[in-house]
Amino acid sequence: MPPPVSADRPPAGHPEGAPSGQVGRAEWGLLTDEADWSVELYRILGLDPSAPALTLDELPALVHEEDRPRLTAMVTGCLVDARPIDGEFRVRRPDDSVRTVHMRGEPVLGTDGDAVSMWALIRDVSELQWHAPPSGTAPEPPPARRPPLQGPPALDLAVHHPVGAPPVTAAADWCDVLELPDGAALLNVGHLTGPAPATLLGAVHGLALAGVRPAQLLSILGQLGTTTSLRGAVCCRYEPQNRNFAWARSGRPVPLLFREGTGRRLTAPDDPPPGTDSPYGQAELALRPGDLLVLHTDRLSEPDVTRLLGLAPRLSTARTARECVRLLAGELGAGQHGDACVLVARVSG
Repeated sequence: MPPPVSADRPPAGHPEGAPSGQVGRAEWGLLTDEADWSVELYRILGLDPSAPALTLDELPALVHEEDRPRLTAMVTGCLVDARPIDGEFRVRRPDDSVRTVHMRGEPVLGTDGDAVSMWALIRDVSELQWHAPPSGTAPEPPPARRPPLQGPPALDLAVHHPVGAPPVTAAADWCDVLELPDGAALLNVGHLTGPAPATLLGAVHGLALAGVRPAQLLSILGQLGTTTSLRGAVCCRYEPQNRNFAWARSGRPVPLLFREGTGRRLTAPDDPPPGTDSPYGQAELALRPGDLLVLHTDRLSEPDVTRLLGLAPRLSTARTARECVRLLAGELGAGQHGDACVLVARVSG
């Protein structure tokens, strides 16, 4: 199995004082039946961290009886059909307290296309999503989760090449959106190389959920020492409360901003201030309603980007991010850019 990446004990370089959040990480090796959990997951489940991590066969013993079929269906769909796990269920802790957790995970595929392991992030959402009903009433299931690639309501999203959809394979361009507990959104694009991309993506999500900002997140990823890497990446955080957009990059691409009929490349971040432990700078700007951001991977050449910027007058009349994607895809042409990924985010409020 890949080297463990703990969501509750990030590697060196994690900003001191950053909130850890109630997020745990788990990895299950299907070939060896090994399991590896972060300490935070033991805390969420109320278990002794010195005890062996539960295997996938043992995990249902902790799950509320009514929710076991839901967990079984999610895990089966993940391992058999390579579908991502994204759902909630209740767990009964050893002290008989009941907690609601949200589980997000994906399979790691071997060279033959079969799942060899599975990773998951498990977050305690008892106070955030669902409360137990009064005694004597029938429990209601937790609310359905939003589908992948959906951010805050004020951010309209669409993608030209959804490489983040399962199965995630090595040496592919990838894009991803994750809504964070504070209402902000993490937006990423990049090129994944290596045998275990799902493990790296789990680290990205775990660090973002722990409150790590874009520049520091890229720095920590570079220190993990895994066999999988993320090159030519653009990592962004959007806060809908004040429309603040913060971003960092490792490579050539920069986001494109379309505003009032004109388009431009955002200015790359300056070098990090002296004394910081991150090799990456971070830039911020205030967005406006109607602004359109385009994030792309480095498979697009400079002439390609120039052509996209020339679409600014037409993009300004588009009503949705999906309409913008159709215009961009038409300009790029089908099948001419390999696995190039283009993520469009339109500020709608």
